[in-house]
Amino acid sequence: PRGDDGAGRGGATVVDLDARRRRPRRGVPYPLAAAAAAAALLVGGVSVWGAQRLGLEPDPTVLATAELEPLAGYTARGSAEVDERPDGTRQLVVRTDPADVDGFKEVWLLAPDAQRMVSLGVMAGDEAVFVLPENLDVGEFPVVDVSNEPIDGDPTHSGDSIVRGVLEV
Repeated sequence: PRGDDGAGRGGATVVDLDARRRRPRRGVPYPLAAAAAAAALLVGGVSVWGAQRLGLEPDPTVLATAELEPLAGYTARGSAEVDERPDGTRQLVVRTDPADVDGFKEVWLLAPDAQRMVSLGVMAGDEAVFVLPENLDVGEFPVVDVSNEPIDGDPTHSGDSIVRGVLEV
């Protein structure tokens, strides 16, 4: 027989599960906590996006610009600018008119004699942004060149330039 203290044989405690289920739970249920966390992330993300869209994030400083002129066989024109972002990184922003290419467009910085060059990457559309390496001296490579590159596995410049221009500070 049990007494009122809830102890059964051997000193084991008998728990009334019905009473425990009726007791209010402490803490926040997992689905509610997950929803609150997701909402906080969404609000934070929207706030950052909104600040950027509203112009609250400082605009980059334009360090140099170039007008890109068409080369033989092309009529496209464009522009390029080197921007310094608030965090100190530099980027090259390139915009061109649409151009018919056989392969893909690649953006290069060339030395004035066009004997040395640095590939910045592929330009997928008519506008592209490339982060410039910290140690790249744009004064040493001031010529912006967008080339028509065949898909042939050769990483060197094809010699077929669409537009070209010199960055001016």
